[in-house]
Amino acid sequence: MILLMLALGVLAGDDEEKLKSEIRDLRRELRRTLDRLDELERKVAALDKRRPSQEEKRTPPKQDPLDEPAKWNELTVGKGVKFELYGFLRLDAIYDDSRPNNSQIISSVRSEDPAAPSSIGADSGDDDLTIHPRLTRLGIDFDGPKVDPLGGAKLDGKFEIDFYNLVSGTITSNSREFIRMRHAWLKLAWERFSVLAGQREDVISPIFPVVNPDFTMWGAGNLGDRRPQIRPEWSNGTFTATGMIGLTGADDGQDADGDGILDGEDSSLPTLQARFGLSIDGWVEKQRIAAGAWGHWAREETSLTLAGERKFDSWAFGLDLTLPILANLWFKGELWTGSNLDDVRGGILQGINATTGDEIASTGGWAELGWKPLDWYAVSLGFAIDDPVSDDL
Repeated sequence: MILLMLALGVLAGDDEEKLKSEIRDLRRELRRTLDRLDELERKVAALDKRRPSQEEKRTPPKQDPLDEPAKWNELTVGKGVKFELYGFLRLDAIYDDSRPNNSQIISSVRSEDPAAPSSIGADSGDDDLTIHPRLTRLGIDFDGPKVDPLGGAKLDGKFEIDFYNLVSGTITSNSREFIRMRHAWLKLAWERFSVLAGQREDVISPIFPVVNPDFTMWGAGNLGDRRPQIRPEWSNGTFTATGMIGLTGADDGQDADGDGILDGEDSSLPTLQARFGLSIDGWVEKQRIAAGAWGHWAREETSLTLAGERKFDSWAFGLDLTLPILANLWFKGELWTGSNLDDVRGGILQGINATTGDEIASTGGWAELGWKPLDWYAVSLGFAIDDPVSDDL
């Protein structure tokens, strides 16, 4: 009995050792299998990175703007830099039943009073006809990059010319038009603030009557032209504050004492202008009511005295309003008063009385009611006045 138990114990010990050995072998095999699985997973992951996703398959790769086909009027010269050409060709035919000061650039009609001096007079019924392409326009819009060192300011600009110009004392044929610079400026714009430098329209009198689009009713009630300037502006979409530091004498070119220096430059002071505007939603969908109050100041100076005076101030205050009444019916207009306003096209283009040395004061404005019954047709009815003080003339 004792011998049998010993034999069974020996057999049991051998089986246990064998089982442990088999388990160790299985563990080693399992470890090798897991290592092979890890290797396969790494290879599959590497292949997945090279293979496009379903989203990438559906979405074509983004094309570099420089590789896109260019439009005929656009030139892209780098990332975020684009020039766009615009403009139009125009021909005007003008018939006058009485003689104007100039048949193509009309600011007044000559007097038919027989007693009028020849410099401002004309025969009664002295009609004329002219044809010109002077209002043909060409421009380039500059869409520039963001300037990171300046807080991400967006850089934009404009260059625009037409041929609505005459050079005093020059004799030329009407097929040889002179270029007029309308706009030439660059602007840095942040979220609500911008600074512009170059030539642009005045800040004052910001809207124009639709009639007389060539001379825009200058000297007849509408103020404002263009001049070289520095122009800061702040706007939150509802309120706008705009300032301007500009060249005095840019438009009238006045040299009252004939010393060869513009009187505005001789003063060593710039033209200062400012406007505070309000723009709100009205009762007409997608059209806003806009109103503004504005002011202008400048000084001219002569080397020689004019009636005992050498310094002449120019100033103006005014209001503007754009009021949509219906979707196709609107009112707009301006009202102003000031003195020595020929450099901003007021006072019937008169600024200083050279005989008395007085600045010529004037009050004026314009109003216009517009109706657009068709997409391609509009009718306007308006009134304009520029009334200088008679005693100043």
